Amino acid sequence: MEVETDLVRPSPYQPRLVFDLNDLRSEIEKDGLLSDLVVRKKEEFFELVDGERRWRILKELGWKTVPVQVIDADDAKAMLSTYKLNKVRENYTVEEEARYFQKLVEEGMTLSEISRNLNVDSRWVQAHLNTFRFPEDIQKAIWSKQISLSHIIALESVIDRNIKEAVLTANEILQRRLTRSETEKIVKKRDRELKARVEDMRIKAAQKVLPAVALRAPKLETAKDFEEAAKALKQKAKEMREGTLATEEINTLAKASEMKEAEEEEVSVEALRRLRKKIGTLEKEKESLLEEKGFLTEALSFNCPHCDHSCIVYREGDSYWVE
Repeated sequence: MEVETDLVRPSPYQPRLVFDLNDLRSEIEKDGLLSDLVVRKKEEFFELVDGERRWRILKELGWKTVPVQVIDADDAKAMLSTYKLNKVRENYTVEEEARYFQKLVEEGMTLSEISRNLNVDSRWVQAHLNTFRFPEDIQKAIWSKQISLSHIIALESVIDRNIKEAVLTANEILQRRLTRSETEKIVKKRDRELKARVEDMRIKAAQKVLPAVALRAPKLETAKDFEEAAKALKQKAKEMREGTLATEEINTLAKASEMKEAEEEEVSVEALRRLRKKIGTLEKEKESLLEEKGFLTEALSFNCPHCDHSCIVYREGDSYWVE
């Protein structure tokens, strides 16, 4: 079947960003077109499924009509066919596939839908999408193959956890020319170190909260100490879920939880500085409230905006204190 060249349109599902036409142009000029273009009917035009390079060359050569094979294909089939047929002829670059997957996501497709419609591994798709989480200089290093997609796959856990750490590791890959195996070893080592730090912080948090949940809190020195502490914490967790904890106990546990969160923020100097500043501000506000005349009664209950629970202000003569 012959159709007008101008009635043929490129596929919106074409991943190719660059088309090398030189070799194919010479063949067509010498031997003519050896195979029809594959298209599907779309209202008043025909959409390419296979043969965009041939169509571009024929337009350049001034062909008014082109031979086509019309197939019946919905969007899903057209997407798969366009992706697969072009990949068979020449593999896509990492940038082409990354931008193609990103386009599909922007159009509303989920990772699982892309994986299913294109018959590709979801982790492969995710690795391509992860390239856009890096700054432009790292992206360019990936496009130019200084950093391979296998490196990005090896960095997956780091990317999910902390993109800044992933960027530092990517720069280390560039500077030291690390292989994927070397990168995986670094990632595993840092994952172990992080896990150890988190476990240490959890133990410290447990040590802080134990006095509030157990009358005879163990010192956490032996295996038995840890077992007893775990039992006490599980019991308090059960009571919290069932709503049987007293208000005072909940407040004590909440404070311990806040301390744990502060520590989990990588126990950075900046985090500790912010915590000290907050404590100092609260102390100043407390002193200001105590000095304000007519604000307090003998025992005035009010909702504290800083600790989210009810506080009591006491007065004895000219002295005031808060609990």
